[in-house]
Amino acid sequence: MGDTPYPLRAVEADELDRFFTVLSRAFGEDSRPEEIALDRLTAEADRTLAAFDGDDMVGTAGAFSFDLAVPGGRLPAAGVTYVGVTPTHRRRGVLNSMMQRQLQDIHDRGEPVAILWASEASIYGRYGYGLASRRMDLEVDRAQVRLRPDLPADDSVELRLVSPSLMREAVEEIERAVVDERPGQFVRDARWIETVLADLESRRHGRSEAQGVIASRNGRPVGYATYSTKAGAIRGHALADGDIAVLAQRALHPAADLALVRLLLSHDLMRRVRWWNQPIDSPLPHLFGDPRQAKSIITDGLHARIVDVRSALSGRRYARPVDVRIAVADDRCPWNAGTWRLTADAGGAAVCERSDGAADVTLEIEALGAAYLGGTTLTSLAAAGRIGTTDPLRLNDLSVALGWPRQPWCPVIF
Repeated sequence: MGDTPYPLRAVEADELDRFFTVLSRAFGEDSRPEEIALDRLTAEADRTLAAFDGDDMVGTAGAFSFDLAVPGGRLPAAGVTYVGVTPTHRRRGVLNSMMQRQLQDIHDRGEPVAILWASEASIYGRYGYGLASRRMDLEVDRAQVRLRPDLPADDSVELRLVSPSLMREAVEEIERAVVDERPGQFVRDARWIETVLADLESRRHGRSEAQGVIASRNGRPVGYATYSTKAGAIRGHALADGDIAVLAQRALHPAADLALVRLLLSHDLMRRVRWWNQPIDSPLPHLFGDPRQAKSIITDGLHARIVDVRSALSGRRYARPVDVRIAVADDRCPWNAGTWRLTADAGGAAVCERSDGAADVTLEIEALGAAYLGGTTLTSLAAAGRIGTTDPLRLNDLSVALGWPRQPWCPVIF
């Protein structure tokens, strides 16, 4: 498993430009110097993997070192990224060998969880990654939508338009304050904030330069948004048909969030406002008198992989007490395979240890990863025939215990 005639190694720092060029070509994209320069900000050369055919680089993979929010806490985690194989070397075992090597490396580093965004969602299940969260894009028509009249106004929240390049400190402060609100987020330092606020022309797709707004209370930042606009008119009529793309929006409390929404809906000549990559339990639809006006598209978000069952299940908290034995099948990380007893107390603290007892629930590691962040229920997977149980009540208890009040979500596609 994982054997290939193409040797693998991490690239050196001076090989990163070549690494990113090969990756871009594998995705059918242009390789632009400004994009590579931005990628280098967060790249960890020692966590890259490149496959070689002679002197030719034919496959790429990598990971980021994350401090990941999980239900009730944080764990070290690998953010899997950069995965690509050149068209000339597909179906030759290159991907399989890189993914297997990477799983071993993640385990050796003591990271119990790995997460990724899938360019093709059908690929990663066979490596044990399960669909752990979903994301939502929202669009409203300014001519149709109205905010609820009973929403309170808070005059202590002040808004100020700011160039995104001048927002770094405020954005980092806000992001660090909200990282534990939802599983699936990771702590972002100044490098990651830079990538969020970067306004590369190659990413605008005909839109304006990015705009920024800071919400403050008593002189302290309590929210922010970045957005870009695109002017337009209905053909043959002098009617505005522009739109606003909200690139990011975060707030420390509802009043700041509402103030930002009011501002975004107040732009003249713009017909639509679109919010990109929102959690599926976003409060936005509940701000409108007619929630149906918030048209949504829901797609997959994070895919999660349990690399160390004991550490991952012991390292999060649980929504209710539980005592259950789980038989896990994992042919890629054999140290996970076997039966585990998970016990959680009334406070949510848990212990997971190997067990010789009969299993109450039987599942593949992919299913456990899907449920781990609280965004996919074990009962829904059981209804799909993907989980076995000798005691449906124990399965129900475990499914509820793995849930969490806030849906998992990651604001960054990495």
